[in-house]
Amino acid sequence: MVMTCGVVLAGCKSAPKEQPQNPASVQVPEKTAETYAPASPPTQKQVLRALLQIQDVDLAGIPSCSGVGTEPTDVNIGDYISGFLAEQGSSKGGNSIEVSTKEDQDANHERAWRSEVVIRHLDGDDRWGWGVSFLMRPTDHSVVKESIQCVGAG
Repeated sequence: MVMTCGVVLAGCKSAPKEQPQNPASVQVPEKTAETYAPASPPTQKQVLRALLQIQDVDLAGIPSCSGVGTEPTDVNIGDYISGFLAEQGSSKGGNSIEVSTKEDQDANHERAWRSEVVIRHLDGDDRWGWGVSFLMRPTDHSVVKESIQCVGAG
């Protein structure tokens, strides 16, 4: 009798509860590269996204970026841009972010889009605008890394 109850109880286990998935462990499908008509310039959002994607590019490898930034420890595009963005919150003046795109050519004289993001600060006599300029390929709007330049003046 005891043996029968043991077998019955073993077979009567409740189904295991489904554990909620940890969002960090959920597989996100890779985004496939989009293609665009060569005459379609990148949107402001695409330009800003491209800027975020190049944040690890080393400043020392770009002549126009040598010694730029808000601190001597700035070593990459992310440090450079983050410093100027941080200054946006400390002003009562007119701060803005300008995003522009115009038709241009790459080193091979192929069509490209010259995109520029400039962070502007205006507070009385304290006026400056610093940013990054780069070419984007016309068919997939990816950044031409060799075209990255630091732009602006303070």
